[in-house]
Amino acid sequence: MITRTTIGADFEGALTYGAGVRQGDSPKKQAELIGSSNLGDVSNPSGLAAEMQGVADERSQCKNPVWHTSLSWAKGEQLSTAQKLKAAERYCELLRSQLSEKLPDEERAAYNVWEQHQVAVYEHHDKDHDHIHIYLNRVPLGGGAALPTGHNYKFNLKAIKIISEELNLNPLPSQRQSFKDRRPPVQDTRQVVRAALVEAMADPQVQSIEQLQARLSAQGIEARLKRSKENKLVGVSFKQGEAAVTGQDVGIKAAQLSAHYEPAQRQAQDQVQQSAQVPAQLIDQVQRPVAADVARTQAREQMRQALAAVLATATGGDALSAGLAARNVSYRINQNEAGQNVSISFAQGGHIFEGTELSPAYSIAGLNAQIKANRQAQRPQPAAQLVPVVQQPKPTAPEQRPVAAQPPAPERKPEAPESTSAKAKRKVPRHKH
Repeated sequence: MITRTTIGADFEGALTYGAGVRQGDSPKKQAELIGSSNLGDVSNPSGLAAEMQGVADERSQCKNPVWHTSLSWAKGEQLSTAQKLKAAERYCELLRSQLSEKLPDEERAAYNVWEQHQVAVYEHHDKDHDHIHIYLNRVPLGGGAALPTGHNYKFNLKAIKIISEELNLNPLPSQRQSFKDRRPPVQDTRQVVRAALVEAMADPQVQSIEQLQARLSAQGIEARLKRSKENKLVGVSFKQGEAAVTGQDVGIKAAQLSAHYEPAQRQAQDQVQQSAQVPAQLIDQVQRPVAADVARTQAREQMRQALAAVLATATGGDALSAGLAARNVSYRINQNEAGQNVSISFAQGGHIFEGTELSPAYSIAGLNAQIKANRQAQRPQPAAQLVPVVQQPKPTAPEQRPVAAQPPAPERKPEAPESTSAKAKRKVPRHKH
């Protein structure tokens, strides 16, 4: 059994797809509802979508309330409808492990998504293997915290292992047990370490494992050795930054390093093959795949540069397509079963890269955000309205002329008031006719 989970915001599109009645689907999918929880009219997928959206609106900050998981069984593996529904219910029960670790153990143990959330389970019959689709509302009934989505791929691996064992189903293929090798940081570290090892092993100046460690350390790579009680090298791993890889991951194990650098091993090989034929053969064993890794690393960098140049000015999908085509880069948008764009990949010169493998900026969300920012930056800004200011002439001050200095006037003593008798005796001059 394998599983896949997507998180979205459109209940209508998801549930009409699950019911096989989405517009544009031709021919209509053979689908049937085999189970539901906390829902009303199950015959109407649009009505179910409205019910779920109504509950999700009680927690408006949850922008992506749709949890969609598909469970698929191996071709030829026959399950009854009851078993498929049991697998869906058990999957929802196990989702309690996604809850915050800050919750009390009793509360986590009692939490059941099937009972506390809205769930619809559809079975499709359009492929040669059995598979079902589980649609659940991340927001519980009555509101509250939405179901976390972090690391849901790790949860899926654990959940389907438990469900497969409980239902006696075929085990998951070993190559699907872990996603660790597919993470871009681990891929990059593996390629860098392999290239550094091959270069060092071909350098005659590096004559010992200690010198190899010093050489790698100068390149930012830490080599960790594991030895037995007899001081025999039995394990090796490498770390660059936060990513770590083993010798097996990079294709050069402890035994190969020991044969190349340990004196006792080299003496034994020299007696048999008379020189450095074994090191040359060892290098040849790893050099061909490493050369391919180096070429891919260079192609990845070229791709990043091309995307950065195009995305710096692109304001829409047409401009992005034209810019990439001018640089001989093609791209493909991948959609989930609900028709939603979930990832994008780019190809150039025979190399194909996922957008997230190049940079988070080249994911679907990152490209949309940059194009939107470019569009806003190129949008003409309204000119500021300038109000003319009429400057009034300043009043002219009257001309100031210098005034000649005048001598101070003599002080006059106040006169005494004239008496009445004196006034009477004052003679008035007579006028002659």
